[in-house]
Amino acid sequence: MADKKQEWPKSVEVGQDEEPWTAIDVEIPDKDFIRIAHAAHTRDITINKMVNIILKDGIKTAEYRFEHESKPQLLSEDT
Repeated sequence: MADKKQEWPKSVEVGQDEEPWTAIDVEIPDKDFIRIAHAAHTRDITINKMVNIILKDGIKTAEYRFEHESKPQLLSEDT
């Protein structure tokens, strides 16, 4: 039991594993907000977390489209 007393108290850093966040205001139609709120409720998460999931998925999709553009591009080099 004496060993446990030597280990206690341990220092804890609050927010050590958290990512930095930026707060933004988003205006969306009521019908879209209700869909997001329903999806968050179904997953048992907050609306804020649901919006972050949607944004991250949207960014991944946009990056994929940019990297795999279906239109061929002509690259010319000036000499």
